[in-house]
Amino acid sequence: MKYVDNMLELIGNTPIFKLNKIARDVPANVFVKLEYLNPSGSYKDRMALAMVEAAEKGLTWNHKKLEPGGIICEASAGNTAPAVAFVCAVKGYKAKIIIYKPMLSGGNIRLKITGAFGGGTSEAKLPSEFLSKEDLKKFLELGSDRTHVIAGKMQCYEMEKNNPDTIWLDQIYNKYNYIGHMTMGYELYEQLDGKIDAFGCAVGSGGALLGVTLALAEKGVHPLSFGILPYGSETYIDLHNFETKKGEFEKSKWIYKLIKRIGLKKWQTETSIIDEMFKRGYPDSFFRITAEEARDMANRLCQEEGVYCGMSSGANVAVALKIARRLKKNQNVVTLIVDRRDRYLGEYPNDVFIV
Repeated sequence: MKYVDNMLELIGNTPIFKLNKIARDVPANVFVKLEYLNPSGSYKDRMALAMVEAAEKGLTWNHKKLEPGGIICEASAGNTAPAVAFVCAVKGYKAKIIIYKPMLSGGNIRLKITGAFGGGTSEAKLPSEFLSKEDLKKFLELGSDRTHVIAGKMQCYEMEKNNPDTIWLDQIYNKYNYIGHMTMGYELYEQLDGKIDAFGCAVGSGGALLGVTLALAEKGVHPLSFGILPYGSETYIDLHNFETKKGEFEKSKWIYKLIKRIGLKKWQTETSIIDEMFKRGYPDSFFRITAEEARDMANRLCQEEGVYCGMSSGANVAVALKIARRLKKNQNVVTLIVDRRDRYLGEYPNDVFIV
């Protein structure tokens, strides 16, 4: 008999698929790692499991240990929420997910999936609870959504500080995020016999991009690396062009001013994954892509290749094709199909590109 005892055993070892229709007019091969086949429906299962298991061992920034029956909190409106709730359900922990108010529109399916796994969701505190009226006006004008995001992170920081049984996973600053994604890099190496000439994907925390490139580097493979950001929604990185080379992109200056003003002390003393990624010299370039481009490519992937994917996957493939046009025949470009399309149905037909 062949069976698994635990759904966590099904995380990873996802297939890789060559795009034959969409990529027929480019010289290089374009491969996609089908991460939407992970149990909760996205690549975030890898990092959620790694971060929770690190917390069980007390491998947290403050050495706090996740005890049996403990609580995991995280702020997310994307794929992290269902992934964390799924891992907690299997392991027997409570998941508390904080949701940013601007991202509660469209009957958010991702939150319904989170609830199905038993994760508790609640609306994040407003930025006005942490900022003076003067600062609030200034930062909301600079970026309303991003100001709400940092307020949600601040709430998680307070929850962990004030509750001895609560651990904040903090995917943005947790190194076990990218360590968890390194498994993907090892799998890609085996699946393509190490023949990877370019790799890239959308960057939120940076965990997937850094984890895969580090794993490949361990194997002696150093592909051209590229990151992708949704146009107009960059949170932690400042870009000034639709394509930005290494040395021309940088961390967002104003977001770190906001972090200081809002009082998020952990983020003032610890090292983020973005910091670590830049320190190690990744990526070689960044691309901005509009929601329309991402949506159109996601539609094509569904309708031409039968790949039932969401907006980030569409963005990934759209940029991978740009890279493939610059490479030679028989070279290989690899990117990710990060999640399933059904978690965007509440936003259809104006699905939102989130990372």
